Amino acid sequence: MLKTLLPQTIMAALAMTMFYTSVHADSDVTAETLTATSSFPSEWASDANAQVVALPSIAAITESNTFSITAYGASEDADDNASYIQSAIDAANSAGGGMVVVPAGTWLSGPLTMKSKVVFHICAGATLKLLPFGTYPSENEYQDYRGSYKNLNFIKASSAVNDVIIEGEGETSVIDGQGAPWWAAHESNKFDRPSLIRLQKGTRHLFRNFKMVNSPGTNLTLGQSGNAKHFTVHDVTISAPSSSASNPSHNTDGIPVWGPYVNIYNCNISTGDDNVVFDSNSQYGHVWNCTFGDGHGASMGSYTSNVHDLLWEDITFKGTGAGFRLKSNYDRSGNVYNITMQNCTMTGVQDPIYITMWYDTHPTPGDATCQADTITPYTMEFHDIKFKNITSIGTAYNTSVKHYFPVFILGRPNSKVHDVTFDNVQISAAKGMFLAYCEGITFKNSCNIKNSQSTATRVQSTSYDYSFVGNIDGTANADYDGEDEEEEEIDDSGVTGTFFSMTDFTSERISVGAGADLDLASYATITGGS
Repeated sequence: MLKTLLPQTIMAALAMTMFYTSVHADSDVTAETLTATSSFPSEWASDANAQVVALPSIAAITESNTFSITAYGASEDADDNASYIQSAIDAANSAGGGMVVVPAGTWLSGPLTMKSKVVFHICAGATLKLLPFGTYPSENEYQDYRGSYKNLNFIKASSAVNDVIIEGEGETSVIDGQGAPWWAAHESNKFDRPSLIRLQKGTRHLFRNFKMVNSPGTNLTLGQSGNAKHFTVHDVTISAPSSSASNPSHNTDGIPVWGPYVNIYNCNISTGDDNVVFDSNSQYGHVWNCTFGDGHGASMGSYTSNVHDLLWEDITFKGTGAGFRLKSNYDRSGNVYNITMQNCTMTGVQDPIYITMWYDTHPTPGDATCQADTITPYTMEFHDIKFKNITSIGTAYNTSVKHYFPVFILGRPNSKVHDVTFDNVQISAAKGMFLAYCEGITFKNSCNIKNSQSTATRVQSTSYDYSFVGNIDGTANADYDGEDEEEEEIDDSGVTGTFFSMTDFTSERISVGAGADLDLASYATITGGS
């Protein structure tokens, strides 16, 4: 027996030595720290509440504090490796900090609880798979705000954990949620599904260099109710079928954020819901140099209490359902401000810029469904929003009354969306803009919002009260205070026809800077068009 074991022990030690010399797995966060400092938005520098995103602090990784899951009994033949992987996580935590290694191979597992001071390393060629639907534990973890019980999340931390790194070695380091049966079951009988990763509480969490596929629910959820902060996500790929696929993966948001101080960069995300979404308690979030495919875009909401100071930049959108998407409703919001999107390109995006205070509904401005409501602490105020250097082409025509517009802004009668600036924004779509219950909308630096539909096939819209000042098409100046209460076509003060298809009901000013070319002419009617 000794003769048999000795070579195996030597081989295991040799394999671990080779691991150290060939794998870039460590607790080192020097590169991320430099990036956090250099990418800190200059506009936040004078804000005393803003913070540079902090990175995990974990002891240097050596052979003595590295724990392979196979040393604790994990096997590719096992029906469930959760207890073995959990033992490795616990050992790394007990050592005062260390690394758990998931070697190449396919490893089935049930839910895992992350601990502080742990590097969870998924090697190249390793796939960590969620147990299949029907065998995944059905124990309830906690109740949500509706009283519905949630399934146990896959990699979770319901109590506070600090200084965690979950990492891989690139596209072949995979977490696979085996989501298809979950999605199908959810379509016929709604229930809550697990996230692949959700660390609800704690601080300094880093996720880097791995791929997530086919999550049953959301993919990488950062925080909960503002109880976690300081997140960094980079070089992570997230993939799930779109919400319009034959087996759609509804509500598989890529990266939902529920806390402050966030950097997300160099990620490629295609999902069945929001690609990245900032929800309540999200502040000082910065997303850049990402590619968004299928999904609902760069989103905020629908829970938007205590959301402010968010920067989206250098993002490429390809066939995405939305570009910029800010949405909420009267029972779940508050003061939302200092939101910027800049230097982004969009191709074939359904809703390039979309802002609504009527999430999950669409009233007709001015009628009984769209009246002033009671002001509460949850009443929405969306303001100080800026779009700069945005280019979008290829938005198709559709008769929808709430989608496929180049710019869609729908506020509320007693809480208008205000102080929105368009700076060098170039959008071509087969409709004109839809603007309602908003004020202080500014276009400058040669904006071009173009209705690409031929004049002969455009559908005339109803126009309402508005005021307008500035340069209409680069050739003529106008200063017009429209009072079109009887919903007739505007033909006054040198302005001919219903060129300004807008429903804002405010008589507040829309300003257009010199050189702007806004083709605001007729688009699909508010009631649907043809």
